[in-house]
Amino acid sequence: MNLDDKIKQSLESEAKNLDHILAHEPGIFKMLLNAFKGSLGRWMILVAIVTFFVTLVMLWAGYQFFFVEVSSQVLTLHKIQWGVILLLSTLVQITLKMWTFMEMNRQSAMREIKRLELVIEKLTDKLG
Repeated sequence: MNLDDKIKQSLESEAKNLDHILAHEPGIFKMLLNAFKGSLGRWMILVAIVTFFVTLVMLWAGYQFFFVEVSSQVLTLHKIQWGVILLLSTLVQITLKMWTFMEMNRQSAMREIKRLELVIEKLTDKLG
């Protein structure tokens, strides 16, 4: 067996290992549920509730900004007010969703670190 065959065999073995690992990765909904069960689960519940209400405010402000007609005297002030509320609620919602996804990522990374700790412990037991 020459060097090319060894490299090809090694790459095929790595590809099989990666396929096995990726097949057992949880989907986005499973990761989201795991984030609710983690150490910051209560915060996740609070953020989900706040995100829901911010979404309602955002939709209402968007409706008021784009579709409600008012008299010409207060039109500018009315549009500015609802436009600012729409912009701020959108920014708050983006921030809360980013925090949620970062928490999901943290939970996933912690799970992988724990797996690595177990593998290292098993290898240490085999060697020692």
